Amino acid sequence: MAMADNRQRYMSLPDDRLPPRGQPLAYPEAVLLVNPIEPDLKGEVDDKYQYSCDNKDSRVHGWICADPPVGLWQITPSNEFRSGGPVKQNLTSHVGPTTLAVFLSAHYSGDDLVPKFAAGEYWKKVFGPVFMYVNSEYAGNDPLISLWEDAKIQMMIEVQSWPYSFPASEDFPKSDQRGDVSGRLLIRDGYISDDYISANGAYVGLAPPGDVGSWQRECKDYQFWTTTDEDGYFSINDIRTGDYMHG
Repeated sequence: MAMADNRQRYMSLPDDRLPPRGQPLAYPEAVLLVNPIEPDLKGEVDDKYQYSCDNKDSRVHGWICADPPVGLWQITPSNEFRSGGPVKQNLTSHVGPTTLAVFLSAHYSGDDLVPKFAAGEYWKKVFGPVFMYVNSEYAGNDPLISLWEDAKIQMMIEVQSWPYSFPASEDFPKSDQRGDVSGRLLIRDGYISDDYISANGAYVGLAPPGDVGSWQRECKDYQFWTTTDEDGYFSINDIRTGDYMHG
């Protein structure tokens, strides 16, 4: 399983999670591997939450098979339909082999990020599309390296291709139906300087107008965000038509 350059590992098997090979721990998702099929994994704890990832980092994750050398990947080109903002964590892959596309989730946040609907309230939202990618490798190269690197390249291609032109739904606006927002974020902190300070690496987001703090809990609509450069400049592209506040 691979989800980042520094988060890759050989995974245990589903049978390893069941007695007598696995011993359940304090909650159902966590299992101690007592006698796994792969003995090198003995003594480890398997828990799907170990493989959670921030939205901002969860662009591509999936699986590599060494024989035959094949990779199966899930690529998420945009975060506009996810909830919780850039540092909201979601599940990715886990024993199965299982690959998850999570759009709305209360994990790590609680009830605030569960959509709530009044009686008769009209609501619709486009989730995705996500991109499923299969690649393979010629004999002689290390598939654990080459297939992951190729998946990352394909991920960048899909990010640059967003929004896709193929969805036929009128609820998925194409590129010429979207807008851009750019600007500069400056901070005034009299304890540090009398001048404005450029916000370097800050997150700038757009969310629908609402009560104070609602942008942190917004999960029924779309949201867009990016980071500022070292001089505080930012640009958010391909924004759906609508009214937004920034935070």
